[in-house]
Amino acid sequence: MPGPFDSAAKRLLREKPEHYVKWLVDQATFVRQLPTELKSRNIYADGLLYIMVNGKPELLHIEFQTNNDPKMGQRLLEYNILASSENDSLPVYTVVIYLRSDGNVPKSPFIRKHWNGKEYHRFDFEVVELAKIPARTLLDKGLLGVLPLLSMTDGGTEPAVMEEMTTMLLDAGERELLALAFMFGNTIKGGQAYKEWFKRRLAMLDDLLEKSPLYQELLRRGAEEGRKEGRKEGLEEGLEEGRKQERQRRIQDRRDTVVSFVQMRFPELIPLAEQQVNSIQDLDELHNLLLRLFAAQDAEEATQLLTETHEE
Repeated sequence: MPGPFDSAAKRLLREKPEHYVKWLVDQATFVRQLPTELKSRNIYADGLLYIMVNGKPELLHIEFQTNNDPKMGQRLLEYNILASSENDSLPVYTVVIYLRSDGNVPKSPFIRKHWNGKEYHRFDFEVVELAKIPARTLLDKGLLGVLPLLSMTDGGTEPAVMEEMTTMLLDAGERELLALAFMFGNTIKGGQAYKEWFKRRLAMLDDLLEKSPLYQELLRRGAEEGRKEGRKEGLEEGLEEGRKQERQRRIQDRRDTVVSFVQMRFPELIPLAEQQVNSIQDLDELHNLLLRLFAAQDAEEATQLLTETHEE
């Protein structure tokens, strides 16, 4: 089950998908949302949107990423290929949005090469690092659906900026987006002055936010000791539980990726692959197994790799 942070990102896309299309893709028009589950092996994307670009259909694939993942390019490529194959081979425009600054993130393109240096995979994708975007740039776009991400931008934790964002959402009656804005804002690192302002503003908006289904969902994840305390502490406890669940989700996603690859190349080994990967609890180990399977020449070699993994 996804954690509250993961659920909030997906809910954010559901609220105003047309605003993300306008923000991320030039000359594009939102048509409809598509299921985010890629049926090949139950791999989930954060957002998959059907769009029109210059009158031609395409897909917009959006991933929210909290921390730097060196294997991000590979993950995006897998989602991109599966999304296209399950939707009439439409071209897929992939964007990863980094919510936090976490070092030098993988850049586009993602390239794989043969031993002799010749490329056999080149995949282009877009990278959006919120920490490098001025808060005013996001505010001036006037896209309400994007505003909950404001606290992650450069200068987005300034009380004056957050007050302007809050006023915009209140005036528009966007109670759900306001709850999402406070949820994301509560996850930022540092900025003690902002957090103090956040707590005071949260207390002032209790009556409004408690009517939001999302806010109620987050509060239920917290301790039930005292309704007033639960409002503030429940969110933090829910986020901690969400981080644990997010890691388990990533492990399961990586397991599914290994089995999907086996299904494509060695379908007769699916039962063995499922049995072996379900016993692995380490992301790096699963990744290394996938790399070795990529290099396997035949089913016999793949069987040996899977068996060796189990023995190790």
